[in-house]
Amino acid sequence: MPKVFVEPIGLTLTIDEQDTLFASLVHAKIDIPTDCAGRGTCGKCLVRLGAGELTEPTERELKRVPEKLRAEGWRLACQARPKSARVSIEVRGTAGQRRILTTSQLTHGTVRPAVCTRVVQLDPPTLDDKRSDLERLDEALGGVEVPLHVLERLSRTLRDGKWTVTATLYGKRLVDLHAGECEPECYGVAVDIGTSKVIAYLFDLRHGVLLDQEAVENPQMRYGEDVISRIAHAAQRQETALLAAAVHEGINVDLKALYERQDVRPEQVCDMTVVGNTAMHHLALGLCPVGLGEAPFAPAAAEPLTFRAEELGIDMNPYGGVHFPPPIAGFVGSDALAVVAATHLADKKAPSMTIDIGTNTEIALVHDGRVTVTSCASGPAFEGYQIRNGMKAVAGAIERVTIDEAGEPTELVTITGSEPIGICGSGVVDLLAGLVHAGVVNKSGRMDTAHPRVRQGEEGAEYLLVEGPHGDIVFTQHDVRSLQLAKGAIHSGWELLMDTLGVSLDKLDTVYVAGAFGNYLDLAAAQYLGLFPPVDTERVAFVGNAAGVGAQMALVDVKARRRMAKVRDRTEFLDLATDKRFLEVFSSRLGFAGD
Repeated sequence: MPKVFVEPIGLTLTIDEQDTLFASLVHAKIDIPTDCAGRGTCGKCLVRLGAGELTEPTERELKRVPEKLRAEGWRLACQARPKSARVSIEVRGTAGQRRILTTSQLTHGTVRPAVCTRVVQLDPPTLDDKRSDLERLDEALGGVEVPLHVLERLSRTLRDGKWTVTATLYGKRLVDLHAGECEPECYGVAVDIGTSKVIAYLFDLRHGVLLDQEAVENPQMRYGEDVISRIAHAAQRQETALLAAAVHEGINVDLKALYERQDVRPEQVCDMTVVGNTAMHHLALGLCPVGLGEAPFAPAAAEPLTFRAEELGIDMNPYGGVHFPPPIAGFVGSDALAVVAATHLADKKAPSMTIDIGTNTEIALVHDGRVTVTSCASGPAFEGYQIRNGMKAVAGAIERVTIDEAGEPTELVTITGSEPIGICGSGVVDLLAGLVHAGVVNKSGRMDTAHPRVRQGEEGAEYLLVEGPHGDIVFTQHDVRSLQLAKGAIHSGWELLMDTLGVSLDKLDTVYVAGAFGNYLDLAAAQYLGLFPPVDTERVAFVGNAAGVGAQMALVDVKARRRMAKVRDRTEFLDLATDKRFLEVFSSRLGFAGD
């Protein structure tokens, strides 16, 4: 039976090959726009084909879907059926948007933006002084780069202001010019590019005030769920520009929403900072990521970089700056550096650690002023991928599970309280911890096939979590193994990092847990499985989207950019791939005994 992967929800459906996509989506309780209940007359149930094949368009479909949309891959779900074994589609206008964490308990700090304003008084031309308007302005400002859009209206602006003007400057570049003495509105945006999301924070740079925030799914998801897939897509197919355009699209979608809500014009946004993992950093800049896909995984650029917005196609003041803090290593990006900055990890006197769990988990540890980071290839299992009934954190996803001593589920909590349709990362951790504690999964990770809820499925043993008319939600032996591998990698990461710096558990002062996944975890369950060091609860701080805060710090304080660059220069990278200790430690941490 064909499998259909549905974005932006992140849910995989197994459907009858005779069913339309619409029927399958409705059956799975996925909201899709329609006025005609799937009869092919309203033309609203649009889906875009990402991968695989669908049946040819019907006559109704050809009538209802404009040629331009068809060329972009859009189809009517009520008229299309899978033609290949695996199909990936994007649902237009779905209400099942992923829950995206944008907040944090941290703050951005001092306000010293890279953009500033200056009021200057110029001498008007006379018969004895016939210098050009541009020469007068350049002299008054001490030598600046003047873009064409300012030069075009320079003469009028000077005379309207009676030779007094207010200049908006980005370093030595004149971004805007206003007649007279005034305080022009000036905004900036901090952007956190994740593998699955793009988050933008809009700031009033005059006062360093956060005005609004917006988040969307990363449009690069259509080219692969994980970083490795996108690197391969860009390198092998030479489509780096295509992936760059996709992330710029995501940023611009965020910006459009922010502009509309806050009544801000693009030309008023004069600065932007962007953080992300090293692959996202490269692809946002249009840098070929081929070096990240092969040993020794060297980045194309690992320095602080700033470009004009017009060079990147970002919808803001074209001469405003877009600043990229430096990545640390091939698989430790500027987002990890931003987490270190936001938590002030490098300044901690006592040994402290940051952990940001994702497809690629970054861990940083400071001891005696020495900052060391490592990266664990933990895979996407804890984010709901590669799990039989795993899904993103959207409405209907099971996010909390309680398993009693007999191995029976006693409580299921779904996002928004909706009927369960799958299980997201936090729910998976709860479930696995509960099954191990109840003995349904033993210390080696093997499922007890004699348990009344364990049955034989298509892929072997599986635990029945939810039985319902819309399909059973199960947890398979394969799911357990996938989580074991991820858990083993993460546990090995922080353990080897502590061993390298000579830090014992009793000396570890604070563990900062960053990121969306970590924010929704049950600490006891996570520690029971070995995801986090087994320290007292009061020594664990869940700090939310710390990477976003680091990006905000770099936006509102130009000195923070320099501090981040200095921290990066003195940060050491522990490469687990070449560490002789890793295999032994990893093998010993796959089980659940002693965690």
